[in-house]
Amino acid sequence: MLRELDAVLASVDEALVERFAEEIHRAARIYTLGAGRSGLSVEGFAMRLMHLGYQAHCADEVTAPAVRPEDLVVTCSGSGSTPTVVQLTESARQAGARIVAVTSHPESEAARLADLVVPLREYSADHEEDRSAQFVGTLFEQGAYLFFDCVVLSLQHTDQVDEQAMFGRHTNLE
Repeated sequence: MLRELDAVLASVDEALVERFAEEIHRAARIYTLGAGRSGLSVEGFAMRLMHLGYQAHCADEVTAPAVRPEDLVVTCSGSGSTPTVVQLTESARQAGARIVAVTSHPESEAARLADLVVPLREYSADHEEDRSAQFVGTLFEQGAYLFFDCVVLSLQHTDQVDEQAMFGRHTNLE
């Protein structure tokens, strides 16, 4: 599993990560969108963005404000064709928001709607594309979670956010 994850993350183009960070920096608010385990990965990303001080929302939460042109929507879907993800991405596009799609299928419908696509392809431990020893989609979901954590760490460093400031934004209702 660890070798597969290494192969997934090693294949990510650093220039795309920099563009992703730029999109985050220029956004008034960031919304995350996904379903199933991919949704859980991107929800964790929204939480960490909030800890960094960004206005971040999970798009499907009832308290999420209306999406506007100055906002960014980050979609996460291994297939890129999950109906609810595609439909809500289309709604975000119609509202004028910028879209970043994290997917293992850069030719998918969700990817076509995006301004920026970050491909997280599945690989075997021997770096064979589209092969994994794990149940379908699992490697993408794990890779997405780790990818988003890498982006958070990069943003924390770039934005010079200390851990105490992040901890001050952490929930105290646990």
